[in-house]
Amino acid sequence: MTSSTHECRQDRRPVILMSPDFRLSADGWTEREYVVRANYAEAISEAGGTALILPYETFDISAALELADGVMITGSTPGLEATQQRRDFELELVRRTLKAGKPLLGICHGMQLIGEWLGGTFTTTLPESDAVDHLPSAVPSRPAHRVTIEPTSDLARILGVDEMEVNSLHRHALMGGGQFRVAARARDGVIEALEGEPEGGFCLGVQWHPEYRLTEFDSAILRNFVERSARRSGEGTKTPCATRERLAALGVSLPEATTPPGAFVGAIRTGDTVTVSGQVPIKDGAVLRTGHLGADISLEAGRECARWALLNALAQLERAAGGFDRVKGFVRLAGYVAATPDFTQHGAVVDGASELLRELLPESWQHVRIAIGVASLPRGVPVEIELTAILCGAEA
Repeated sequence: MTSSTHECRQDRRPVILMSPDFRLSADGWTEREYVVRANYAEAISEAGGTALILPYETFDISAALELADGVMITGSTPGLEATQQRRDFELELVRRTLKAGKPLLGICHGMQLIGEWLGGTFTTTLPESDAVDHLPSAVPSRPAHRVTIEPTSDLARILGVDEMEVNSLHRHALMGGGQFRVAARARDGVIEALEGEPEGGFCLGVQWHPEYRLTEFDSAILRNFVERSARRSGEGTKTPCATRERLAALGVSLPEATTPPGAFVGAIRTGDTVTVSGQVPIKDGAVLRTGHLGADISLEAGRECARWALLNALAQLERAAGGFDRVKGFVRLAGYVAATPDFTQHGAVVDGASELLRELLPESWQHVRIAIGVASLPRGVPVEIELTAILCGAEA
């Protein structure tokens, strides 16, 4: 049998998606630009990550999240509200990132936006106070004021202090509460840091700009974010390696995903869903068996055919998904069994495929199923298996 040439991903620096700002042009709509200060990318690189700028294309979010290990929502021009196009895109990006359980860091406007999504209130009016100047200069070249850190917060654990000096570059703020914890406040009560409460993952927002790296605390925040993202990246490498180890333990390997013998494709991806065409039991390039259950094919032989049909389906899935590490779970497994009219153990036959799927992907094998008896199948085989899977970043 020819084994698949797909290899486990090599160690790499974690990929961090950055949302940019949006700038219109007097020269026309075609000349508008995405803009982001270079020190955001430099800070991520210094912390050990690779920064990528993500355009405002909602349909690309799922594919981008598959590639990314973490997401950073950047700041905007102080005193100016973000465009509605940016807000709509970033709110959707926050929603999908939290749902995927990937590390999320919001800076200034980014913190406010995450807080809004989690139930807080955005305000353009800061408290009147002589104690704190939230925009002392156009470029933060030194710390501007002190913040008090909640001692039970993750931020306190990361930094090891309960107070610190931060820079400041904003005229807007987040107020109220929601599905987040306030991790730090300025002396005038303005929220300076929040921690989200997603179902797993890491979610931190800070009102100041750590990308300027004016203090060691700023660098520590960025390092921790990138390290959390690196852990997610490491988790992603386990699935393909473990799956192939389990295949080897069973004494089998995936067939090569072949081109179907007809006017259709082996698998097709739609968004985060991959649907695999019906696969028959092919082994070493030839049909494993022909016949009917209840006549010339025993129950165990039928189960073995179901297993080989599943292996061919997984080969198609791996190619369409770009690797098992991108498979989040399964939706449906359909089994078609060529059988005599009096045969009634169709489910037991298809169990051969379901049980193998459970052995190979024990964390994500669950699926709904249908087992149907038919009079005949292509090439005279006794079993055909169809599969639908969900990739990482899916909303379901």
